[in-house]
Amino acid sequence: MTRIRNGNPETLLSVIIPAYNVEHFIAASLESALSQPRSDEIELIVIDDGSTDRTLERILDVQRSARGRNIRVIHQENRGVSAARNRAIAEATSPYIGFLDSDDVWAADFTAKIMPLLDSNAADIIEFNVGIIDSGGKVIDKVTLIDAGTEGHRACDLDALLDFARVYQVFPVARVYKRKLWDGIEFPAGRVYEDAAAIPLVYARAQSLFRLTDDLYFYRRRAGSITTRATPYTVQSLATCAEDTMQRCNGGPLDPFWLAMFHKVFAYACFQAARVDGRAFEESMRIIETTAARYRDFAAHRTDTPKELRFQRKIAVDRRVFLAKRLVKRALGLELRPPAAASRAHRVPRQASTVNE
Repeated sequence: MTRIRNGNPETLLSVIIPAYNVEHFIAASLESALSQPRSDEIELIVIDDGSTDRTLERILDVQRSARGRNIRVIHQENRGVSAARNRAIAEATSPYIGFLDSDDVWAADFTAKIMPLLDSNAADIIEFNVGIIDSGGKVIDKVTLIDAGTEGHRACDLDALLDFARVYQVFPVARVYKRKLWDGIEFPAGRVYEDAAAIPLVYARAQSLFRLTDDLYFYRRRAGSITTRATPYTVQSLATCAEDTMQRCNGGPLDPFWLAMFHKVFAYACFQAARVDGRAFEESMRIIETTAARYRDFAAHRTDTPKELRFQRKIAVDRRVFLAKRLVKRALGLELRPPAAASRAHRVPRQASTVNE
């Protein structure tokens, strides 16, 4: 039942949707939320981040539909996904917030699983698993954050935080959060992998979790995504995040968590460095070496973390594997490619039945 406050409908969940040049996918993304049961209790805040294609037109088409009354559209000059998310979070009015990227979709039973937990104030953060779809909507893989047998309520204590660090799946879309957890926390502008900076801070504030093993979110793997190509920019963003995390170690009870997060983020920066194009490899290694030197100074007088970071051999091995795989993919024609030019027509990619749309 829709809640009423001061004579107006009150939403339970605000959904943050940054959008930039996703004309092929944005309508399907919005419809996956609007077609949910209890969609009248969901506020969709869509930030068009200076799109240069027909993304804004597609958003407005959906907003004008019978189910689009709870869509709020904000158009701004291109400032990046962090600024878009930060603005939408500041605009959110509901007690809970979630994230939906503009080329992804929710499972058909998303609200059936999530909303009763919000009704009962079950936890500060609701966690769930994520499926992976291709550009056409076919399920091709999954990301398991919640193992079978670990469902249900859990205190967000140090053990839970260390489990979070161990799994190291920090994308914001795989959770629903109490809005108040985000007070004063923003995604850092000017970086990629910005979620690695923000989400651990939110978890460090949470007192309770509720874990679901259902695949409630479907991430679209496509050409042009930041996760499909490594550059010195991605390496620097991760190295900066690692150093920021390291500096949160202040002798307090959460030091083991921040140290675990540092090692995870640094390892991923090394993994990205191994995947850059040949001309950028030397620059990426300088970034890694700089962070490693700062870590040595940090660790010199600590007894709870290794004195040195060993990464050169791992990067060398990962790079050989990456280059070999890239050659094979090119030879077999398996590299990700952007949508064909024909898809510029206004048509929503067909969702495979396994996506439960």
